Amino acid sequence: MNRIKKLLAFCLSLTMICGAALSVNAANSVGLVTVRTDFSEVSVPAAVPVLQYAGSGNSSILNTALPKGTAYKVTFTYGGKGNFIVNFITDERTELLVNSIGSYAGTTLLSDGSDAVPLGIFDIRAEGNWTITVSTVTNLSTNSVTSIGDKVSGVFNLPGTGTTVSINNTGISNFIVWAHYSDGTSQLLVNNIGAYSGQAVLNNPKKTNCYLEVKSDGQWTVDMGYGGALSLVPDIN
Repeated sequence: MNRIKKLLAFCLSLTMICGAALSVNAANSVGLVTVRTDFSEVSVPAAVPVLQYAGSGNSSILNTALPKGTAYKVTFTYGGKGNFIVNFITDERTELLVNSIGSYAGTTLLSDGSDAVPLGIFDIRAEGNWTITVSTVTNLSTNSVTSIGDKVSGVFNLPGTGTTVSINNTGISNFIVWAHYSDGTSQLLVNNIGAYSGQAVLNNPKKTNCYLEVKSDGQWTVDMGYGGALSLVPDIN
């Protein structure tokens, strides 16, 4: 009987040790995430940040939801050397926001504002430190812009319809340009791989506001042809 009790005690101890080891491994696979929601002391006359996360390594940020009525963009920074992949997962879909290797700084659109952002999860696969900042697309811009990499421009006015746009890109990978209009419609202007130089005609309503969403791994320019200044879309905007 004593031998049986000792054997049971040994098995129980082994189970507890293995369980503890699994818990440690699980904890190590999820980076510590800090969350910031109060930006009241920050003067931001352009884009208004509403959520900010910072962490390291693989993480899942649960229960992200934002009301409708304004467009939201997400700015990412990453300081690691390996893969940096971020998906936004809801009950309806999984959207790939970033898929990069090595250090990264860029912005992508999360919602055009026509609907509320459904309750979702930011799923981050990373080997280094990262930040995620969700902000509104409310900053103003000139109607001709330039930058490097993934960006969402500020909002600008289009005085007329049927605008001919000149677009250039020096990257070697995917180059995608979307125009998003204030009436809730969107137009794909370019979907190309590698360097690009060409024109597109905007199907915009008269006197509408617009902002651009650009995916690129190089330097790009979108010139609306109105003769205005060419403004730089910054890395963090």
